[in-house]
Amino acid sequence: MFAHFAMVMDGLVSLIFFGIELAILIVVIIFNRDHPHFWLIVALLALLQLYQLSEFLICIGVNVGFITRMGFVVLTFLPPVGYLLCTRIVKWKFPDYWLGFALALGFSVYFIVDTASIAFVECNPFFATYQSTGVISISPTYDLPISAMYGAFYHSSLLYSIWFLVEHLIWGKDKIENKYAVVMLIGFLAFMVPMLLMVIIFPQYAVAIASILCKYALILAVTLLLFSFMKGKKPLKNAAKI
Repeated sequence: MFAHFAMVMDGLVSLIFFGIELAILIVVIIFNRDHPHFWLIVALLALLQLYQLSEFLICIGVNVGFITRMGFVVLTFLPPVGYLLCTRIVKWKFPDYWLGFALALGFSVYFIVDTASIAFVECNPFFATYQSTGVISISPTYDLPISAMYGAFYHSSLLYSIWFLVEHLIWGKDKIENKYAVVMLIGFLAFMVPMLLMVIIFPQYAVAIASILCKYALILAVTLLLFSFMKGKKPLKNAAKI
């Protein structure tokens, strides 16, 4: 009994965050279906909570190998969906977001097909750690870790979304668009900056960066809740369309 309790304690924060993010999603669905970016808000919230649920299941020992890989599939689509929302906010016409989705799909196929692509290491009540040993041979003497490629894709996507919003705020003139952009910029910065500072100050936590980042992303979920109540003076007729 004590061992079972300890396992549940290890996934407790993930379970709590899942519950909070689920509650946020329910509020958004009930009250803000007329928001012009409703479906993208829902998609981001769903991805955030699905990762928290997967981490809780991993920590209590439910089909650990499979759920670990599915958790990373969920995690992988967060940056491109977030960037897509940014492009919709500022009415960006060029479909460059497809590059992010293509890369996310490639990494997801890798996680699904290769059962050794990502391995769970351990849990504690606050976060989980994982390990990836996959490499791509660049030359006979050098192998590029896939984890480095994944990290570059993930963090550069988030940083580019931040820069994209900042650039729009500098040049944009639409007051409603700028208001949306400010809120989303605050949401991105509010969960990325604390994570970055934590890893700089305590570099030993870098091994758990995926899990820690998603814990801080609760701030993004709260921001999305606030954002969902910002609908402008005249909601769009086809508000629920992406």
